[in-house]
Amino acid sequence: MTAIGNPPPPPTNGNDVVEGAAEEILVLYGSQTGNSEAAAHEICSLLPAKLSSSSSTATTSRTSRRVITSRVMHLDDFLEVEKARWTRLVIIVTSSYGVGQAPIGARKFRDVCDEILNRYDDDGASSDGNGRANGGDCMDKKKNNDPRFLEGVQFALLGLGDSHYTTFFKNPTTIHKAMTLAGATLVGDIGKADASGTGNMEQSKVIDRWIENIWGDLAKAVTCTATSDNTVITKSDQLEKARIETWEICLELFPEWRQKSGMTNYASMMVALYIPLIGIVVALLAHHFFLKV
Repeated sequence: MTAIGNPPPPPTNGNDVVEGAAEEILVLYGSQTGNSEAAAHEICSLLPAKLSSSSSTATTSRTSRRVITSRVMHLDDFLEVEKARWTRLVIIVTSSYGVGQAPIGARKFRDVCDEILNRYDDDGASSDGNGRANGGDCMDKKKNNDPRFLEGVQFALLGLGDSHYTTFFKNPTTIHKAMTLAGATLVGDIGKADASGTGNMEQSKVIDRWIENIWGDLAKAVTCTATSDNTVITKSDQLEKARIETWEICLELFPEWRQKSGMTNYASMMVALYIPLIGIVVALLAHHFFLKV
């Protein structure tokens, strides 16, 4: 699944506009029937216009502008392709499938969440999301000395499901429990869209209401509250720690990714090595040609 992104809205009219560094927000989803995917794409398309903002200072004519960009992708692609590069704010849209399992595009992410619960929750992993054995086949509990490795990550969660099933909402619930246990902060209320809902609680209406009502909470989450450069550095360090710890769990659960990662790094190294060599060869040939002429 290729990530799809949206640029920020055009700049406001003004004589002296100071552009802030662009901040990216990821919209991550898993979808079995397409409803979660559609909602995720809608949210991604609205994010730049909804959250980019301008503010003026009373003492100067300058206007500072917060620039928001967005990308949407599968939860599993966030892990495997992006290598768990967390942004300060992520929005997760996912359903439950079958007996509380993760839908297409979210199964590896669910495995990671189950592993977090197995390591750090006294009750262990809440369920087997995708057929992976719980308990004995998982890593030892408390293996990581710092269970709150997702501190610095904020997330909003929109869950879909069908209350006709006894495992209704189990996958979103597991994701929420694992991420908060690991130190991430929930933004706003969890959306709970029931495919069996009727009237005002019809699933599409619940989704629309959640999207409409979440913007205020998201705006607060992206507002920079840093008071010093040290605070900004701390946030960056937290996100890097979140990436490293999450990626290490992925490599333990999916060892085949280690080989893929190594091959990718090797290919990048070869490209970096050979491109300058090709340039040198072309330059020598051109020089030789002009000497003959």
